[in-house]
Amino acid sequence: MAHPNILSNRNLYEPLLPSLLRFGLSFWAWGGLFIAVYVLLERVSFLYQLDGLGITLWSPSAGASVILLVLLGVRFAPFVFVASLLTDFLIYTGPRGFFAPIGTSLVIAVGFAGLALALDKAWRSVREVGLARVVALLTIVPAGILVLATAYCLVLYLSGILFGHRFLVAVGNFWVGDTLGIITLVPAAVTVLRAQDSRRALSRARLLDAVVFAALLVGALWFIFGLRGAHEYQFFYLLFIPVVWIAVKAGYPGVSLALPVAHALIVTIGTTLGFGVYDFMAFQLLMLVLSATGLLLGAAVTESRHSAERMRMQEGELARATRQALVGATGTALAHEISQPLASTTNYLHAASRLLRASGRLPTEAAEALAKAEVEARRAREALERVRDYVSRGRLELTSVDLEAVTVKIVALLDGDARARGVRIDTSASPRLPPVLGDAIQLEQLLLNLAGNAIDAASTDDGRRGRVSVRLISQWKDRVVIEVEDDGPGVASCVADRLFEPFETTKHNGMGLGLTLARQIVEAHEGALRWQNLAPHGARFSVELRLGGPR
Repeated sequence: MAHPNILSNRNLYEPLLPSLLRFGLSFWAWGGLFIAVYVLLERVSFLYQLDGLGITLWSPSAGASVILLVLLGVRFAPFVFVASLLTDFLIYTGPRGFFAPIGTSLVIAVGFAGLALALDKAWRSVREVGLARVVALLTIVPAGILVLATAYCLVLYLSGILFGHRFLVAVGNFWVGDTLGIITLVPAAVTVLRAQDSRRALSRARLLDAVVFAALLVGALWFIFGLRGAHEYQFFYLLFIPVVWIAVKAGYPGVSLALPVAHALIVTIGTTLGFGVYDFMAFQLLMLVLSATGLLLGAAVTESRHSAERMRMQEGELARATRQALVGATGTALAHEISQPLASTTNYLHAASRLLRASGRLPTEAAEALAKAEVEARRAREALERVRDYVSRGRLELTSVDLEAVTVKIVALLDGDARARGVRIDTSASPRLPPVLGDAIQLEQLLLNLAGNAIDAASTDDGRRGRVSVRLISQWKDRVVIEVEDDGPGVASCVADRLFEPFETTKHNGMGLGLTLARQIVEAHEGALRWQNLAPHGARFSVELRLGGPR
């Protein structure tokens, strides 16, 4: 069930009960469940409490509160207030008075609601994963909790419960416990939510990753806490091995689920061994660094994999468009080549029929056959003309095209093949290059053909490193020029005059359709395509396009 993230406006004079009932049973069910979970988590994490004030070095209830408010909306903030107020009276042991619990609970509810709103605005979608979102989490949460901790402790200070010399200690402990509770639990909740959305079964590879992570984690914890005569801090860096490993293997989802497990084990072992408050705080701070490192690395790995997948999909789409375009160019060329002989055949049939009729030696059956042959030849030619017109004058899907972005995309597609063939691709663009109105797919195809030909020309077998340059030049006020230059042997004189004609090529396995297609695309955009050989070697192809697109 979807919930809005802001309270809807209602008439202030409406009766309160009907207004509350409209939230639905699920609203109250989720709220009641959260209160129970909150109180339970507070009881479990009732460790190293500062002066009985409810300030601990580990606060998973803070993570649960932010998860509730981010996923279901800040209208659940009253439940956070009630849950905090209950724990004040049921669990906390220090002096509280009457107004202090209300004030601190109000600070908790409002503070976590503000934090949830800030995260929701920064993330846009909680189900998406990216490095920028992890950076936002690691920035917003520590800053927000610092403000929240200061306000919480200020309420206690003004109530006469927290004394001045303990104020900064209380703020520090509050910050450590709540920040770590949120940073370790919120990413795990997001991962579980995304897994429910995709409904993917756990693969054997992921299960093996989990087993290896568990083995590495147990080994690291044994070295940290099990070796006698060694201080635990000496080997804490060993925990980076399982965390970095799972981040690289399983990305953000894997490390986000692994960090709460590692943290829970450290807390359990630390409390079992009877760590002092300062030792436990030191471990919490180290765990905070470990969590930030793991989340950043996992997000970077996942984002890199998503980028590679998108690149493969775009490459496949571009390859399909290339095949379709080549088929279209082949159809145009074939239609043109066959149309002319058919026209001549029609004329010859018509002339033969007239000559035979004039001589009086044309039988009726032969005249009918010649007439039918003439009609069929003319019909075949008209059909080919229609096919050629359809292929060569197809509709353009005009949009605003960022040529610099198109260039980056095409160069990224070709760079691997170019490097394998010893060719370096350089790109440059005029500052503040304006967009062009054109067909994005066709312009990508144009640049792909020109750059691909340049790479073919620049690649040699003599060990020399080839070079291809792609330049975008803003010309006048309404023109932009694309220049693709190579340092190959240049255009051979034997094909120079027929360079843009179909099936003209000097490549052993070429079809001679790439430049034909390029010319058709440029002509469809009412642009100009030119070329020239360079001294001492190489060639340059220039495409001039109108910024306003075809008229």
